[in-house]
Amino acid sequence: MRLASTEPVEVAQGVSIVPAPGWTLGHRGPNWVAFNNADGSAQLRVAVKPAGATDVGAVLQADIDEYASSSGLGDMKNLTAPNTQPLQSANFQLQASIDYTANVPAPGGPIPVLGTFTELLNTSNQRSAFIDFRQNNNATPQAVDDGGMMIRSME
Repeated sequence: MRLASTEPVEVAQGVSIVPAPGWTLGHRGPNWVAFNNADGSAQLRVAVKPAGATDVGAVLQADIDEYASSSGLGDMKNLTAPNTQPLQSANFQLQASIDYTANVPAPGGPIPVLGTFTELLNTSNQRSAFIDFRQNNNATPQAVDDGGMMIRSME
């Protein structure tokens, strides 16, 4: 489904994301959405859920562990330590992110990807958004800019 760049897509009640131009809604479920860029070289998936804690780094690591075991990502390696920072927004007050590499299963064999796991945390209601942005080696620098814009649209 192709979307205009100004149409926010609701992920969960009170949390929406604005897709970058050319990105399409690939899949959605209860409290999660996944977008693909026009050439399929990048993907962004967002899930909103109760965090269960106020330590954004710990919430991020728990979500990474759970996601890695269920997503099919193979040979996943974290490239960075968690980078945490405060946010000045109505929806979320803390952000943490970790860069990673992994292999995505595909019919023609595994596809290597470079990605970033990001956690946005609302410290008042302990609700969080877990984001997986990934790109393969065909992605352009614009894909990274698009992913960043989409994540910032949730703040």
